[in-house]
Amino acid sequence: MPINQLINIRLPKPLSPTTYSVDYPNAAGWGPIAPSMGDTANTPAIPIGNTQQISIDGNPLYPSATNWTALRASSTSIVEGSLGQRALGLAAGAVGSIVGIPQVSQIAGSLIDANGKGSVKSEYAVADPSNLKNIPGVKYADFRVRKAKGDAEGVLKQRLDAASLLARTTLSAATGKTPLKSVIRPAMYAAAAASPIGAYSAFNREATYGWGDHDNPFALRNDFTVQSHVATQWRLGKTLKKEWLRTKSPLSFITPFRGDKVNVIDFGKRTLKEAYRWRPKNFGEGKFGSFLDKAGITRDFIKFYITGPKLNAGNTTDVDDIIVFRASINSLTDTFGSNWSEVKMVGRADPNYQYSGYSRDISLDFTLFATDRDEVKPIWRKLNALAGYTAPTYDDQNIALVGSWLRITIGDLFVQQAAVIKSLNYTLYDAESPWEINIEGDPEMMEVPIKIDVSLSLSIIADWLPQKNGRFYSLAKQYDGKTGLPKEGTDNWLSGAEPNKTLDLKMLKEELEAATEAGLSVTEYREQAKAAADLVAKLTLRG
Repeated sequence: MPINQLINIRLPKPLSPTTYSVDYPNAAGWGPIAPSMGDTANTPAIPIGNTQQISIDGNPLYPSATNWTALRASSTSIVEGSLGQRALGLAAGAVGSIVGIPQVSQIAGSLIDANGKGSVKSEYAVADPSNLKNIPGVKYADFRVRKAKGDAEGVLKQRLDAASLLARTTLSAATGKTPLKSVIRPAMYAAAAASPIGAYSAFNREATYGWGDHDNPFALRNDFTVQSHVATQWRLGKTLKKEWLRTKSPLSFITPFRGDKVNVIDFGKRTLKEAYRWRPKNFGEGKFGSFLDKAGITRDFIKFYITGPKLNAGNTTDVDDIIVFRASINSLTDTFGSNWSEVKMVGRADPNYQYSGYSRDISLDFTLFATDRDEVKPIWRKLNALAGYTAPTYDDQNIALVGSWLRITIGDLFVQQAAVIKSLNYTLYDAESPWEINIEGDPEMMEVPIKIDVSLSLSIIADWLPQKNGRFYSLAKQYDGKTGLPKEGTDNWLSGAEPNKTLDLKMLKEELEAATEAGLSVTEYREQAKAAADLVAKLTLRG
């Protein structure tokens, strides 16, 4: 069948003589298609041209691609008076929110819409086609920032993400309420959002969260067994002891790693600052070398790692185990339990209850999946290390078993919270679990699953006293490095919660004052107070 018949488009018979034509922009050598006539008298065909427009009685409907501009209905353009309408609407919304009467904003909005000068709320700005072009050197085009044209409409639609945050953090840092470094990231994000490249071009999964460069068209793809520069070897180190160190293979050294930078982080002992270091330090101890080595530290969407007990929140100097997993969390539950002992009372059929204890458990399920061969060994080394925290520690000087406890961080909910593992389950194989089968016989590769589902149940041993009106979640940004307790401030959502030290001092002060007034020691006072409380309890039960 001829091509002109294949693209023949039928339209209802017009009411008046009509001329139809359509434009198809050329693409990489694609030439215009010759005009074609319809095959019926009642349904005219659309002749195909190169520069004409579809028209009905000479009135253009769709401009040609070469002259196409964004279409805007009259109600979506900035019209006379709409800037004032917008200002009035913003003011009314602010007043309604501050006084708590939303009808103020609703009435103002209704009056603005009724003035006949266009509905502000129906505005929708689109980018000019000339702006929809990739910028050389920018992988991800963030077209949200391409709407500005320098006119009123462009100014109103300009992205200002993080600008208000930058103002707040700058003021807070200037007054000493937050560290000066807290300004850096908001400043970078605000600058990127306001620039032609857009925020996502600079802050994305690959650049910010170490997602991997799997789609790199220039990567070496004709040998799946090649190792990258993050591969490790068991060999002698600076301490003259064997340890896992970076490979010395020249081919591996020049091969870039394209996988998940969080998955490839190996188990080891280091400081909390180095928790997300995926690439060893290579550039020396100078300022320039330190600057380059910072690129060897990535981050996850949320913080998610398990450490040894030494690394309490805020501790930046001590070294202990660190096990980092990609935060592919499927579920997270937090269970609180209060224990009550039943007390039978004489003369009453229903029992009384005496509070006897508190417990708290968290359970989480997450999935690990190796996206690159260099990730397989680190993932399994970390799984093995985590399983070790269910086993005891043996001491040559003590025949008793010593249990292992850990600290866990999940976002800002739990920041280096002490815990013990109640149960740990690895789903190593199911219908959707692929394996590394090592078909090529690599002596450094193992036959293991590369998708593992992990179920972990922990009993929380909080750094703070569990108490009414106390703290049960971390929810803070700054911590005392010695005690691990959050510092009070605006960046601490639970500032004002009853802290450990204040509670102890308050109770001690009250006991000391009461004991002094009664002429007793604190110990004697406590004994008498306990005896009095027991007597009151007995009298209450009898009543």
